Amino acid sequence: MDVDRFWQIVERAREAAGPAADRARQDGPSAVAEALVVELTRLPLPEIVAFDQTLSDLCGLADTGDIAAACWIIERGFLSDDRFSDFRAGLIGLGRSAFEAVITEPDTLAEHPAVQEISTSDGHDLWIGDETLLFAAPEAYEQHTGDPDAFWDAADATDVNTARPTRAPK
Repeated sequence: MDVDRFWQIVERAREAAGPAADRARQDGPSAVAEALVVELTRLPLPEIVAFDQTLSDLCGLADTGDIAAACWIIERGFLSDDRFSDFRAGLIGLGRSAFEAVITEPDTLAEHPAVQEISTSDGHDLWIGDETLLFAAPEAYEQHTGDPDAFWDAADATDVNTARPTRAPK
């Protein structure tokens, strides 16, 4: 799947999520991830796997020290491998323009409404990180097939680097 097609799907999910797409999220599935599952279920099975590979590739672009530092600050001093994976997925959920701006200059994230919302909140229950977005493709695939393992079998069969997350969504 090419990057433009990937972002078209993400942007449709963001539109479906409405104003929640640019808000910090609380625990539980994000509106963008839920809408993304719906978008992905409209695709043929091989495209769902290809979407996940592109997601993984883009998350890899965000695997930098500066973005890890931003995660540490925004996520209130908590940085683990899982949290950083969730954070990078959450950056994708913010949309193409926000993601590409952050890749180029991580400090632009400070201007995003979700980050501003987090910085002015009293509690520690708001996040950019979006674990559920990491599981959108496997969820959509399972909805197609009824088999919770079918996505992983298909990803393994395509011989790509789709990484199986270490934990299931809550």
